[in-house]
Amino acid sequence: MGLRGGAAAGADDGAAAGPPPRPGKAGRVLLFFLYFFGFAIALPGIVVAIVQAKYGLIDGPPSYPTDPFGEQAKTITKYGIFVWAGLQFFIFGRIASWAGGEPAVPGLAPIAAETLMQRLLSINEQDVPYTLSRGSHANEIVVDWRYADAKWLDLMRLHGMSKGYRLVLRFDDGAHNVRAQDRYASFDWSAGRGPDLLSLNWNMSLGITFYEYQHERVFGLQFRDGKPTFDLSYAYTFDLNELKQPMIEIIRHAGWNFRPVITFFRPFGG
Repeated sequence: MGLRGGAAAGADDGAAAGPPPRPGKAGRVLLFFLYFFGFAIALPGIVVAIVQAKYGLIDGPPSYPTDPFGEQAKTITKYGIFVWAGLQFFIFGRIASWAGGEPAVPGLAPIAAETLMQRLLSINEQDVPYTLSRGSHANEIVVDWRYADAKWLDLMRLHGMSKGYRLVLRFDDGAHNVRAQDRYASFDWSAGRGPDLLSLNWNMSLGITFYEYQHERVFGLQFRDGKPTFDLSYAYTFDLNELKQPMIEIIRHAGWNFRPVITFFRPFGG
């Protein structure tokens, strides 16, 4: 369940972590961060530093004696940074989607979108802490934790849950892509009344989460055979992969691709 950061939780110390990410994903994620920190951020910073070291501050007064080429270089650099930043809005989301994506199993013919959606919805028949339901769009499924289930709600309280997680899946029948968006919300336990003990705000943040994992062991004073012992009170593991990976495998074995996106707006999200 999504606790303290929205990752998946096992009920005990031996909870299954789910299947591992597909081979090659770690390399793609590494390339993404190299692009982001090296290409998108460091490269323009280096260019600015070189131009300013040679011709003076970009926003400073003209050099003396006047150097027409230097002034032109400063102007091009100044406005080039804005153009560069604008390009990243279109590039960033597509590269992030590629880095976190999972291709379909080779050789499998894609099944119909509705059939795949029904396969995913059948997960509701299992004893899992999340539920899948139809979204506001005909081609959309929303994955939420069972916030209305007293069993899981008590576990959330026990673990001091402060953030929730939602996964939104949209099915592109033409390209056979399942576009997935991670969404996070903060909890307000005091806002609810009666059976509605939990209030959520889903407008807080969204994007792509590559990995998220947390393990915690809590020790406390307990009594055994009438004697106090300082022993393990409870342990739990949060692993976002535990939620996503079973769904990804269903999608891949249906001949579809799994594509995480920052936004469903295609020019930015891909």
